[in-house]
Amino acid sequence: FISDLLTLQKIPPLLNFYYPGYLNRILVSSGLYNPAIKHRNILIKYIKNQVCKRLQEKAKYGDSWKRPDDLLQDIIEQEDIDLNNVNYSSLADKIFAFLFASIHTTSTGCANALMDLASRPQYMQELYEEQLEVHKEADENGVLPFEALDNMKKLDSFIRETLRLTGHILALDHSVLKDYTFSNGLQLPKDHTVKIYVDDIYQDESLQGPNPKSFEPFRHIDKNAPASKISKNFVLFGAGKHACPGRYFAISEIKFFMHNIILKYNIRTESGKIEGRKLYGPTAYPSPSGIIIEKRKAK
Repeated sequence: FISDLLTLQKIPPLLNFYYPGYLNRILVSSGLYNPAIKHRNILIKYIKNQVCKRLQEKAKYGDSWKRPDDLLQDIIEQEDIDLNNVNYSSLADKIFAFLFASIHTTSTGCANALMDLASRPQYMQELYEEQLEVHKEADENGVLPFEALDNMKKLDSFIRETLRLTGHILALDHSVLKDYTFSNGLQLPKDHTVKIYVDDIYQDESLQGPNPKSFEPFRHIDKNAPASKISKNFVLFGAGKHACPGRYFAISEIKFFMHNIILKYNIRTESGKIEGRKLYGPTAYPSPSGIIIEKRKAK
């Protein structure tokens, strides 16, 4: 699902001068190309049986019914579904929204962090020493407790820097509820969708410190600025009450991933150079250039 849906972002922005994402919207709304449909139909078939079963069991057992602790049940209760009129398409769309937001963003974050480290192998030893120390907290099976993540100060700063320089535009769509005109005369028409141009934030020296355009992996250490913290100078996860609730989990996943990579392998780019991001529409992905991964020698 994620792979098919991301193909939409790789379509050249031929009509973006008229309206951002206009060509993609035409393809989807007209039915000419919608890679999500086949996956949606599969999900609808699955959840239809689940929803009917749960609603029937709840009606039968009443207070003794054991509530499933999962996302589907949360959505069912929020929707206050009528057993005789279930909108399965709406349920599937809500689940897909969570899947897309949680999977592709975290995997892209892992890939960007991996390429950033491969492009800058001079930081590998320092990060390796930190991860060796942190790994002393692992149990007999080599599993780290979540508390150990707090001790990955340098890795956390590295990840935050990777996320800070991910792209020029934050794909965090906002709907314009009414016509609005800024003080400089810029107009936003009602019912349009806008994205956030983050270079004004991430390349501002007063917000980021010296050399904001350069990748400095340890710039966030000792600044009370972990990768999961939202602030006016770091809006990757949104802000306020609408900030991403899964950001702590996402950063933990990236940390665990990078922790294991750093402990087990030495990595560098095949070209021996710093590989920049590749833009697909508003989203930046790692360079498709090769990475050389070498297993560390046992000591």
